[in-house]
Amino acid sequence: MNTRALRDEIATFFDDFVEAFGTFNGGRIAARYFVPGVALRGDGSIQSLESRAEVERFFQSAVDSYRRDGCRGTRFKDLDVVPMGGRSVLGTVTWELLREDRTVLRHWRQSYNLVRVEGGWQILASTYHVG
Repeated sequence: MNTRALRDEIATFFDDFVEAFGTFNGGRIAARYFVPGVALRGDGSIQSLESRAEVERFFQSAVDSYRRDGCRGTRFKDLDVVPMGGRSVLGTVTWELLREDRTVLRHWRQSYNLVRVEGGWQILASTYHVG
């Protein structure tokens, strides 16, 4: 696959992620994650996600917290895609949590090890770019 086509595929993956996030449903977000998986969180801790239920709880807790803080949606920008063989890529984005008026509530940079599985791309690991 050429670089442009791969970048478009990964952009579509993140567009779908944004749509799932907009539901504020942890299960819809978790469907984009391979299990087991691992995440380096914003506080520097490492979280191992061992089951689908655990991933769903993790994201439900996160979106509930974001919503309490005034988040009503999200978007990504500055997508970088680095191919890593035929079935994996490193995708890096800047996330922006948005208020109702579409102003930015919070932003951060995060990288994702994505793997192509039978159902499409899934996140195997995520790394929050800790300051």
